[in-house]
Order: sequence, then C-alpha cells, then structure tokens
Amino acid sequence: MKQLFSSLLLFAFFSLPFYSSAQGDDALENAKTKQKAGSHSEAIAAFTSIIKQHDADVQKYLQQLSDYEKIPAFERAEKGMEPPPVDINLAMPYYLRGYSYSVTGKNTDAMNNFNTAIKINPKLGAAYFQRGKLLWTTGKRDDGCIDLGMAASLKDSVAKELFEEKFCWKEAVAAYHEASSKINFNEYQPVLDLMQKAIKLCPDSANYLGMRGRAYLGLGKTELAMADFEKAISLSPKSFHAWYGRGVVNYTKGKWQEAFDDLSKAVELNDHFAPAYLYRAYACEGMDKNQSAIYDYQQVERWDPLSGLAWFKSGLLRSAMGDQVGACKDFHKATQLSYPEAMDYAEKCDKPQKKK
Repeated sequence: MKQLFSSLLLFAFFSLPFYSSAQGDDALENAKTKQKAGSHSEAIAAFTSIIKQHDADVQKYLQQLSDYEKIPAFERAEKGMEPPPVDINLAMPYYLRGYSYSVTGKNTDAMNNFNTAIKINPKLGAAYFQRGKLLWTTGKRDDGCIDLGMAASLKDSVAKELFEEKFCWKEAVAAYHEASSKINFNEYQPVLDLMQKAIKLCPDSANYLGMRGRAYLGLGKTELAMADFEKAISLSPKSFHAWYGRGVVNYTKGKWQEAFDDLSKAVELNDHFAPAYLYRAYACEGMDKNQSAIYDYQQVERWDPLSGLAWFKSGLLRSAMGDQVGACKDFHKATQLSYPEAMDYAEKCDKPQKKK
C-alpha cells in the first residue's frame, strides 16, 4: 500500500499541469527546473521571488474574497453576487512552492500555499490533490477525502484512484443515509449539514444535490434549492427527486405550468411517488384544472392510502364542482384517517340525514 501511494504521488507530480515557456515566464520555468531536479530549497527561493512581484495584488484579492465569503451563501445567491475577479495564473507559483515545502517536510508552509492557490484558482485540481494528500497523511482523513474528491471531480485521475483506494465515498454514503432518515421528520438543518459533507466528498452526485436541495427548500432558501435541483437534473436527467424538487420550487413561485411539467416528469420516472402527484394536483388547481387535480389526488390516495389530506382536498374540489355526494364520501374518508380539517365538513354532510 505504501509503495502504491508513493508511486501515485510521483506520477501525480510529473503529470500535473505546468506553464509552458511559450507564456514567456522564464523565471517560473527556471524555478520549475530546479524543482524537477530535486533542488527544493532553491526552487522555494525562486518561487518566493516570483510571488513577491504580485504580492500586493494577491493580498488585496484575498481580503476582498474574505469579505465576500462572510456574506451568507443564500444571500449571495439571492443577490446574484459574484466573487471578486483575479488572474488565476497567480495560483501556480503558490501551488508549486507548496509542493516543494511538502517534500521538505514543511507541512504548515505547504498547507498555507495550497490554501492560497485554491483561493486564487478554485478549479486547480492538482492543488486539491496535494492538499488532500497532506491532510490524509497528517491524520485529517475526512478533510483529506474531501479534497481528493474535489480533485477527482476536476478530472484528476490520480486523485480519483486514491479517493477510491481509501474508500472515501463510504463517508458520503453514510451521511446520505442518515440525512434520508432525518428528512422524513423535517429536520432540515441537520440534513443540510450532512449533505454539505457528502457533497464535498462527491461534488457530482445528483442524489446528494437533490437531498441538499430538499433541505434548502425546507429552510425556505428557494434559490439555493433551485440551483441544486437544476444541477442534479443536468448530471442525472432520470433523478425523479430532482424533477420533483424543481417542480415544488416552481409551485411555490406560482409558476403553475412549469411546476406541472416538472412534476409530470417526476411521476413519469416514478409513477408511484405520491408527493409528486400531490404537488401536481396543487399546480392543476392553480390553473383551474380541477378534474385533473382530482385525478392526481386519487393517485395520492392510491400510493399513500393513509393520506387524509388527499381525500380532504378531493372533497373540496368535488363540492366546488357540485358533486356533493362524492365530496361527502371523501370528507368521511379523510375523517376516518384522522384528518382534523375534514371533521366539520363530514358533520355537515350528516346533518340532512339526521333531520330526516
């Protein structure tokens, strides 16, 4: 195992992206040459000289980024805020210097450099890989797995191999299963916390994004929920939970037709998913398609026979359409299922019989 780990790291270093001399940065090329030759002290000095040339710009950016990150994510999403601009090429000297620091055992300096490189260029998979490896070897396995997962999602094949070798995905699966049990009890904040961890481990999982979207939706953060559902659909068009979630968001926004279309896709993918029928019925009511709504309430009753709500809503629609006999049957059924709002309606249905 140790030999495999070492060989993978060696392969990772020589396969990582470097600037070419065509970019005209002779100083960077010279520093990389020293690094490849194993002269890490000289390489560190050379990278430091390059970093000093742009230090003022980098420090200004890092402060702006810190201020931006202090704003809650949902607020940034709602306001359409973007992170401060930066030249991502400035990340490379920090990443390379971090690598030399890690090779020479200066882990704290290495970590600081990897952190800075990632802040400048959040898509630098090599930096995530090296930081993840460093975290893992220093005992921070969860954080190491998160970085390896991120590097793997950024198409770093060596990181993917290490991620799978160390069974990092099991942590994500455990978090997802725990979240699945809590979502049924509307424990949205714990679900969100669990899924944040799972998504850090597996950023491209449609199931995990869909679950986090449901947590956001339960917490009233509809824009963040919509973003997760749409990404989940793009990753896995057959994720009925994602179509359902997006349909619910559209319903809450009063977009009846859009909600109907999304929820129809959800039931097409899973024709016994009662919640999708329920919200599609709501959307139908919003469009005054009452007969269609009754059909969907019947599907809820079919797949969730203990749902007094569906019987009650169906009764209200039948009553509005003049079908008092059918409405009373539904109200009585809802009452039998202990749906409290149906009790008064059922009693009114009985009054004419008592007068006789």
